[in-house]
Amino acid sequence: MPERILGLDIGVDAVKAVLLSRGFRGGYRVLAVRRIDAGEAGGVPEALQELFADQSFRGAVCVTALPAGALSFRNIRLPFRDDRKIRQTLAFALEPVIQTSPDEVFIDYTLAGHAEQAEIFVALAPRALVGERTALLKEYVRETAVIDIDAVPLALRLTEKPGVQGSTLLLDVGARDTAAIFAGGGRILHIRHFPFGGEVVTRAMAETTGNGLSEAESLKRSGDIPPEAWTAIRECSGRFLGELRNTQAYLLWQGSLAQAPARILMTGGGSRTPGLAEELAQLFAVPVERADLAAAVGIEIDEVFRESWDTAVMDQALALAARPMAKGGGFNFRQRASEARADYGELRNRLKKGAYVALVILALAGIELGLDDYGARLRLAALKRDIQTEFRKIYPEATRIVDPVAQLRGKIAESRKISAGLVDATSAVTALDLLREISMLAPPDLLVTSFNLDGNAVGMKGQARNFDAVESIKKTFANSKYFKTATIDSTNLMKQGDGVEFDMRIILKR
Repeated sequence: MPERILGLDIGVDAVKAVLLSRGFRGGYRVLAVRRIDAGEAGGVPEALQELFADQSFRGAVCVTALPAGALSFRNIRLPFRDDRKIRQTLAFALEPVIQTSPDEVFIDYTLAGHAEQAEIFVALAPRALVGERTALLKEYVRETAVIDIDAVPLALRLTEKPGVQGSTLLLDVGARDTAAIFAGGGRILHIRHFPFGGEVVTRAMAETTGNGLSEAESLKRSGDIPPEAWTAIRECSGRFLGELRNTQAYLLWQGSLAQAPARILMTGGGSRTPGLAEELAQLFAVPVERADLAAAVGIEIDEVFRESWDTAVMDQALALAARPMAKGGGFNFRQRASEARADYGELRNRLKKGAYVALVILALAGIELGLDDYGARLRLAALKRDIQTEFRKIYPEATRIVDPVAQLRGKIAESRKISAGLVDATSAVTALDLLREISMLAPPDLLVTSFNLDGNAVGMKGQARNFDAVESIKKTFANSKYFKTATIDSTNLMKQGDGVEFDMRIILKR
């Protein structure tokens, strides 16, 4: 079954639609044609609603275009021609020369030359505009397959034939805007937008003659134009033609055009402006022709449509319907939008996979930490048992183990105090020497009841048989090699039993 393609030319003032049947062998046949005035319908959305009220236009694959005045264009050069490399590089190459962020536009390009270095003509469409156009058509068409640029499909179809020599300048003159398409060899070389159109000329005539806009428009179409109106037309057209000539001169100087266009083609309702074609031919010294796509490529238009067919007005929609779907010399911002969504989807899938991997890694890390913690707890318990065993060996009299380190430190300090109290640090004799000396010198019946070492003095209390025995002990101790002096501080008879209690003080030798 032949494919049904809807070419939809959406302008500010009117919506033009051509439904084309595209056969498998490449033949075309016009199935339906419609032009709806947006002003009379109440706006572009209302005009589209009126168009698609006709069921024959619904459910087709749609090809539409964006106005050239809403886009930005740049010429750049890159040292390679590979499409993948170019698309990866374009945003970075354009960032220094555009005023908007690359994230806010869709970027598409065509190769403008055949040199080894890629001469690239780049178009930048606002993402918001592409989204609005897609949303506007979503409920009416099966798919918006292509979103190109006004007049580009027409220029390519009219210049792709091998017999066409040199480059061509296509002027799409609308009501308020004109798009100038420089093309050659099936390639777009440059696009320029001008604020000139049929309505602009009509307003200039109305201001000059004092007539209303409708009267000035009727006067313009009748051809019976008074001299003062001709002056207004020439002044208005002259400004546009001057800008167009300057643009061509700049492109020739820049190298974007190898030579001046060999012909000028005109389309659009404003192309019928009186005297415009003649002034173009005179200024550029090249043939100026009316574009007729159906005649140029052999598209069949039934008689029922041909009676009302206006080539200048409907050629844009026809070119959109006949545009090849594959990537050629034109632009497709719908494909760029789909690629952006695909990139987002791919990124989202990658993020999901990354999240799963991260969760697995975190789970494994948690298990590893848990195992490490469990192993550490086992080692700590074993270490505590070893500490308790050693502690009890060193400090068996301890009844409770609370803080082994602190308890052992206290025990060591206590032992040091005891050791320090037994002997003076400046004395050469030890406590054991003193005890041994006293034990050897004392008589067998001497009972020592108290012994205190204070520096180099020893205080000793004891019991002896009588006072003579106490005196004998004093003299014996005084002759010791360790004792310097021995004195009796006090002697008393014991209250119970026989014997004498005494208190002796001994000074050690140093």
